[in-house]
Amino acid sequence: MGHKKILAIDDDQTIRALLGSRLKANFYDVSTAVDGLDGLEKYRSLRPDLIILDIDMPRMDGYTFVGELKNIPEVARPPIIMLTSKDGMQEVFRYEGVNDYIVKPFKMSELLEKIDKHLAVDHKKVLIIDDEAHFVELLQERLKLNGYNIMTALSGKEGLSIIQREDPDVVILDIMMPELNGYELCRLIKLDKKKKELAVIFVTAKTPQEAKKMADEAGADGCFSKPFPSEDLLQKMKELLWD
Repeated sequence: MGHKKILAIDDDQTIRALLGSRLKANFYDVSTAVDGLDGLEKYRSLRPDLIILDIDMPRMDGYTFVGELKNIPEVARPPIIMLTSKDGMQEVFRYEGVNDYIVKPFKMSELLEKIDKHLAVDHKKVLIIDDEAHFVELLQERLKLNGYNIMTALSGKEGLSIIQREDPDVVILDIMMPELNGYELCRLIKLDKKKKELAVIFVTAKTPQEAKKMADEAGADGCFSKPFPSEDLLQKMKELLWD
């Protein structure tokens, strides 16, 4: 099997040279781009396994690049590690498609560790559907750090549209939402011949007993009452996706 392909996008020539030489020395096949526009062109031809992406660049910055990447038809998009300043750390995780970050100036050993982690796992797609934006943001950050590709929706209707378009591997779903609630959405999923094998996990403010009853009735594969330890959710996801 060939070496894993990495695309490094940064307008700093010194950073590009450093990444190129050090990653090649660690047996990665490395290509570089000078900004987001150049990166998109290289991405289309190379189809890399991982992208290292600077934020502030001329012509097209890192966030715009991530947005444009979503418009390219893909079965699975590669993990993205963003290069950021200390002040920009929390902002990074608000962007879907960004899996991790590293703060400049960084140690090469730290970056290599992150690259190894993200290339070592089969990146499953997780859709979080909850009308509580703060909860979505916190859960998204935690799951990204564990190697998952995260999509989010703040309503059941928006979530249903994403399910039909993106084909996630697991849905983490709040029960109580306006318009289309989690119970109804789960029933729609489980009654669909093409989607019924999709793993659904309820997260809810209801009591554990109420949550379990609704999960059983709707056909959900698991349920958690808020607040809950994220480690328990991660373990349940592992059981559903790999065991």
